[in-house]
Amino acid sequence: MVERINSDGLTIYQEGTTVSERSVLPDQFGRFLRTVFDEWVRHDVGTVFVQTFEATLRNWLHMGSSGMCVFNETCGTGLALEHNGDLFSCDHFVEPDYLLGNIRERHMLELVSAPQQVPFGLDKRDTLPRYTREYDVRFACHGECPKNRFVETPDGEGGLNYLCPGFKDFFHHVDFPMKLMGGLLRRGREAREVMAVLDRADAGGRVTPGTP
Repeated sequence: MVERINSDGLTIYQEGTTVSERSVLPDQFGRFLRTVFDEWVRHDVGTVFVQTFEATLRNWLHMGSSGMCVFNETCGTGLALEHNGDLFSCDHFVEPDYLLGNIRERHMLELVSAPQQVPFGLDKRDTLPRYTREYDVRFACHGECPKNRFVETPDGEGGLNYLCPGFKDFFHHVDFPMKLMGGLLRRGREAREVMAVLDRADAGGRVTPGTP
């Protein structure tokens, strides 16, 4: 989805500040998410489970974990194990700089708690630029995946997510239905009832987030 061009012109590592022509544009990605969500929230809630939408709802409910590392405040538990026993910090960083060791030589528990792995997970939170920290939807994305944080903020600080405009557009777009589903779930009802609530709103009925 996002392929970074390295200094040698290749696209092997998560390095570089430009993307290949095969990469999605931020506004395209946001439009894609909105379009799929609008279809899902009208027809498929409760029958089709889309991980990004499920994680977004969990964050709107402030459940502590979204179920997706990219939308959690910190990461570091989604490691990648290769066929030869090599263990890497993350499945998005299967690169020499993120090799923790080999499970044939050291126990996996020892590698998971290695000195370089703990800060790797905490950096997701601790290296957020101020621009992102002040987002009104920071609770929903937490800066998304570190592999995509390679552009500058409007004030010149590094570490902004390349897909930021698309994600912000998506999260603002889904705010109302997410609040509706959150209100339903807090009342012991099912999230799929949001489809009928939105139909009623279209017909002129009064709908208030939190009290469907």
